[in-house]
Amino acid sequence: MKELQQAIELLYTYLQGIWIRRRYIIITAWLFCPIGWVYVYNMPPTFEASAKLYVETSTVLEPLLRGLTLRKNQSDEIKLIARTLLSRPNLEKIARATDLDIQAKDDKAFESLIDGLQNQIQISSAGRENLYNIAYSNPKPQLALKVVQETLNTFVESQLGSSRADSQAAERFLDSEIAEYERRLVAAEIRLSDFKKNKMAMLPSTESDYYSQINSEKQKLEEARLVLRELETRLASAQSQLTGEEPVFGVMPYSGGGNAPTTQFDERIRTLRSQLDTLLIRFTEQHPDVLEVQRRIQMLESQRDEELTQMAQMSADNPGQSASLNQNSFYQELRISVSRLSSEVASAKVRVQAYASKVNDLESKLNLIPEIEAEFTGLNRDYDITKSKYEALLARRESAELSRRADASEQDVQFNVIEPPRVPLTASGPNRGLFYTLVLVVGIGLGVFMAFLRSLISPVLSRASQLRSISDYPVFGVVSHTDKRKILKQIRLHFFYFALLSGGLLLCYIALLSNEVLFGRSAELLLRGIR
Repeated sequence: MKELQQAIELLYTYLQGIWIRRRYIIITAWLFCPIGWVYVYNMPPTFEASAKLYVETSTVLEPLLRGLTLRKNQSDEIKLIARTLLSRPNLEKIARATDLDIQAKDDKAFESLIDGLQNQIQISSAGRENLYNIAYSNPKPQLALKVVQETLNTFVESQLGSSRADSQAAERFLDSEIAEYERRLVAAEIRLSDFKKNKMAMLPSTESDYYSQINSEKQKLEEARLVLRELETRLASAQSQLTGEEPVFGVMPYSGGGNAPTTQFDERIRTLRSQLDTLLIRFTEQHPDVLEVQRRIQMLESQRDEELTQMAQMSADNPGQSASLNQNSFYQELRISVSRLSSEVASAKVRVQAYASKVNDLESKLNLIPEIEAEFTGLNRDYDITKSKYEALLARRESAELSRRADASEQDVQFNVIEPPRVPLTASGPNRGLFYTLVLVVGIGLGVFMAFLRSLISPVLSRASQLRSISDYPVFGVVSHTDKRKILKQIRLHFFYFALLSGGLLLCYIALLSNEVLFGRSAELLLRGIR
């Protein structure tokens, strides 16, 4: 409590010292405020031109072209353009378009002009996505209007130029890549064609792999060998039976009349012809089995003709023997069976040889075929990859071309000027009322500071407690002034002067505010500037 009381007494002492030195407040305020008010009064008016722009990035074409064109995020691109709009190249373009560069006499002045434009042109979001507000203040309203208009044009042209440049760069890149992949595709096609001409015939014709084909041919070879062994066994049995019979012919002699005589080759010829019909159903006429059967038929037919010729001669030389030629028919059947089996054995041997030759040929290529298949697979893989890339690039180029046409239709991004560039009839600045008040507050504050500083340098003691705080001597009492009435009169006179000067200062402040509000000095200056 004692410390608080001391702090209150100290504050009271400072305030009392300031009040005693209040003339410094009036003197300082009257020295500072008129100068500040005159400066604020003579400040040129500024006119703020503004425009409001809305960028429409969602159009009717967007859902229609989704998946068909190369679409980019237009909102992000617009935001980036808005952030980079006040770059030095754009500001130099705006300065030259509005003839502001004429005011710059040298490069240093031009750089200062560009820096001023960068600080004065304001681009801000208007509270909604892709809604932008462009503002610029200048003492000349028409100049402010031109700067805002050029800034707006630069904003629109930057987006259109960026889209056009991006499309052209993308098309040039796609054209170069398509040409490169087309060259690769042609080279791959040539390599694949040369391979098919030189080595494709060495590959197996079936869809199964090479090892399965070898196993299949080996299985056919074993089956053919088994059939050959069976036929050889039957032929040996028939030949052993044939050796025990009397070799007489069991045929009818040819007498030159009605029906032709039969021979031992007739049955075999019929059997081979039936077998030939069966083979022709399965194979072509160039098949080894078909050729062998045809050869056997021709051989048997020639033997049959020879036998008929011999029979005709025997019948002419010895007519009485014809009755005994038909006595042993079993011998004839055995000979027919042996002949038929011999033909089948020969056919089976040809088949076995053909299968064995094919198996040997496949086994000789066993190490070569996998290499050829691997090479063929690699060529196909390279060709497929190159072709897929080439087709993908073609599709991309078509998409880029469609995107370019969509951009050219001016439907991709739409710029809607909600509020065109305009300048108000009244000046937007400076806010002289605020500046007048600020000058008054600063002047009074400086006066209070000067009074406080003067009270610290030359303090005035008005209470016994102040004397006790600065001296070690005891204070026994307080003696008042003998002419108290004169002192009070002087105090009242000083207060009157203080109030009068303070009132005068306040009247000047009120007059300035009234002039600013009632008489419309800003509008007059605007009309003077337009003239």
